[in-house]
Amino acid sequence: MKKLLLVEDEKIMAKNIAFFLEREGYQVDIEYDGIEALQAYNKNTYDLILLDWTLPKKDGLEVCKDIRKTSQIPIIMITAKGDLFDKIIGLEIGADDYLVKPFDQRELLARIHAVLRRNEKANDNDAAKVEQWLEYDGIKLDREKLMIQFEDKHVSLTANEYKLMEILMKKPENVFSREFLYEAVWGGSLMYNERTVDMTISRLRKKLLEMTGKKYFEAIRGMGYRLGGQV
Repeated sequence: MKKLLLVEDEKIMAKNIAFFLEREGYQVDIEYDGIEALQAYNKNTYDLILLDWTLPKKDGLEVCKDIRKTSQIPIIMITAKGDLFDKIIGLEIGADDYLVKPFDQRELLARIHAVLRRNEKANDNDAAKVEQWLEYDGIKLDREKLMIQFEDKHVSLTANEYKLMEILMKKPENVFSREFLYEAVWGGSLMYNERTVDMTISRLRKKLLEMTGKKYFEAIRGMGYRLGGQV
């Protein structure tokens, strides 16, 4: 039985969601603020976290950031903030999906199933890997610690930055469309927006430039990106 942590300060909503998910075969723990959520996370083992954005004591974004320092457990943000910019922020700090209130409980269930499937597939792929490092042009991508190393320098990556970097490093001469990268990294769970990909590429480019002095990620007009390094 999959065990979920639901963090939602609206108690009636939290209990209704938990009741629905328990009928669907999940075990659900409920916490009502960010501090208690982190305490529960540190004490227990969960398969997925449903995390409200606006919480007492510590908001959902800060909770997500804290968890992402040590874990890649699937996280679905649940919030009333429906602007595209808010969605991008939620995904960029490490959330795997984003659901806007009010929502149908069946949609929530479908999102949970989809995120768990992707996570299980990723874990299967990780189990098949025997090398910790992926290398290109002197750059090393640490698959265990989610960081890039170049000579004696290193920099940490967000979960989505890591996924994007891994795809491009595996086939550095290939050109990948924005649509492909979005689907591979964000799972296509939101309406496609190329700015999400561009913003992540921009942050990675800046990190690599500061480390190596090279401008990576060549933009191919009308197509997408490839890794490539230029002085």
